[in-house]
Amino acid sequence: MSKHFAAGVLVGVLAVAFLAFFLLPVFTASVVTSPSAESQILELIDSARNSIYIECYIITSEEVVDHLIQAKQRGVEVKVILEERTSSSANALAYSRLAGAGVDVCWASEAYKLTHSKLMIIDKNTALLGSHNLSYSALNLNREISVVLQGNIVGELLEIFDYDWNACTLNDNLA
Repeated sequence: MSKHFAAGVLVGVLAVAFLAFFLLPVFTASVVTSPSAESQILELIDSARNSIYIECYIITSEEVVDHLIQAKQRGVEVKVILEERTSSSANALAYSRLAGAGVDVCWASEAYKLTHSKLMIIDKNTALLGSHNLSYSALNLNREISVVLQGNIVGELLEIFDYDWNACTLNDNLA
């Protein structure tokens, strides 16, 4: 093998590695399953140092609400988007408790038939994405599967959250 050929191969490998590093999605993922996911999700909330952003169809778990309020009290920015148009008024209590504790909370935009997302972003670098509503049943009884993602893919999810946050509505009757 000639020196020029070997140098060309090396330059090619380095170029591909450089492009892959900067252009391809780079992330790690781990799986969270229910039943019995409540402790993992509460630990995720408790791990936040700067911010917690949640977009969720239903939050009825008192434990989750308590941990979000505790995060707010320790100086974490907490923003929550909830769906107002559920089959019951399931989110009204969570909305009221969160807003009463100073958490930024809003109703999902009516631009969609429903906001059925289940997304939590911690410190802008870790995301929980999957089927988990933040309810006792989803966290402890149902078969639910979500993934915890870290890496540059979280930036894309943050853009979606920011878009939906800017489109959501406040309800002065509950805040």
